Amino acid sequence: MSKSELEKAIDRGIYGTPELKREEINNYLGCFRERVLKALTKKQIVEPGTYKEILDAIHDPRAKRLVITNDVQLSFAMDYINLAHKNNVEFTLVDGHDYSGDIGLVVVSDTAVDIENIYVN
Repeated sequence: MSKSELEKAIDRGIYGTPELKREEINNYLGCFRERVLKALTKKQIVEPGTYKEILDAIHDPRAKRLVITNDVQLSFAMDYINLAHKNNVEFTLVDGHDYSGDIGLVVVSDTAVDIENIYVN
């Protein structure tokens, strides 16, 4: 049996607004998977140099934000932050304790892009 509007309102007041795809959002640093252009693992961020795939994603006109977990030292991510800044892409540092998984960096759009392979090899 479905809940009445009053019961739904009470539930929202007690438990907060239900969140869609919470596990997905936790895995992709607070972003929906469908908005991710490219992603790097935490291990890939600390490797010397930058990945061309991330540079290409930052240059993509759909790119709006670079999100990096603070589980990785900021000094390792500075090249990516500078690339984002030079290309007018916002940068966000998120608390890694709130997110699960091995993803350390994502380049995201404001809308769904549905790219099949978002991971850099």
